[in-house]
Amino acid sequence: MKCASMKMMTGAGAAALFILAAAGCKATKTYPDPLPGWHDANYSTVFGRLQRIPAANPDNPPVWVVRFGLTSDPYRGQFAITPPERLTGYSGGEMVEIRGTIRPDLSYPDYSGTWYEVRSIRMWSNHR
Repeated sequence: MKCASMKMMTGAGAAALFILAAAGCKATKTYPDPLPGWHDANYSTVFGRLQRIPAANPDNPPVWVVRFGLTSDPYRGQFAITPPERLTGYSGGEMVEIRGTIRPDLSYPDYSGTWYEVRSIRMWSNHR
C-alpha cells in the first residue's frame, strides 16, 4: 500500500506542513440552499425564503422578494412581492408560504424580475 511506505513527520517538518495545510483551508465555498422552496404548477401557492433587496436608488424603499428556486429556474427562482403592506412584521430570511397571482404587467425601476401579488402570507409551518 502506498500509505504504508509514508514516513511519519515529527518536529519542525510536521509543524511547517500543518501551517501550510491550515493556510490552504481559508478558502470557502458557498453552496446554494439545497431546497430553496417549492411552488404548485400555476404558482398560486409558493413556498420560499423572504429577502429584502436594497433599491438601486437609496431614496426608494427596498424590494421584497421570495426566493423559491435557483436562478436557472423559471422566473429566476424568485418573485418580487406586492403589496408591501402584506409584509409588515417580517424582517427578511423567514421561510413563508404565499398565495397569490403572477403579475407580468407590473414593473418597477429597482427590480427587473417578475412581480407577484400576494393574497395571503404566513410562516412556513415546517420552519417556525
